[in-house]
Amino acid sequence: MARVGSFIKFDTSDVERLGQTLGDITGAGLAVATVTALNAVVDRTYDLSRDRITTGIDLSDDYLRRRMSVERATASKPVASITASGARNDMTVLGRFNARPTVVPNRAPGKRKGFGALGIQPGSKQQGVTVEVRRGADASVDRGFLMPLNKGAESGGNGFGVFARTKDGRLRHRYGPSVYQLFSYQIPRITDEVADDLEDTLLAEVDKQTQKAFE
Repeated sequence: MARVGSFIKFDTSDVERLGQTLGDITGAGLAVATVTALNAVVDRTYDLSRDRITTGIDLSDDYLRRRMSVERATASKPVASITASGARNDMTVLGRFNARPTVVPNRAPGKRKGFGALGIQPGSKQQGVTVEVRRGADASVDRGFLMPLNKGAESGGNGFGVFARTKDGRLRHRYGPSVYQLFSYQIPRITDEVADDLEDTLLAEVDKQTQKAFE
């Protein structure tokens, strides 16, 4: 997927079962019902999608909120949407997924001071990195190591990123699944649920406006 992000749009073009009900409601009433229904559903879907992501992936809800945006419907624009940014600056570094060094004894001669910032004691060294992308499931980056990131760079909160050397010796900063990829994965899995919610909510709102029209 191109890094333009992932999004899901909400409108009423596919809503069925409205039937003759629309004939009993004024244009203004229909507009109110549409906007109210769209905004209620987009808010619930925003919560649902974050819940589904954080159930399996070790990212905080606060982190998702900072990379997902909601555009609510208005009377002049009766369309709502949720977007997850795919911008380069919003990619998720692997260091965010509870990255910690795999520590082994350092038997090499010379300096063996350790690395206090990473909890590595003198006489030990890091040999690989352990991460937890999926909750409760550690994974190893065997040729990986933790290095300080530039000030202001995104990390797992401790200022370090996961790096590994490629076969040709190049140093590569490793990334994990980003929010836009995780959201993109969830979209087809919640589409039917959201469509049913939208249809039911819109029908309920139309019914409310119809009752008002006859008061």
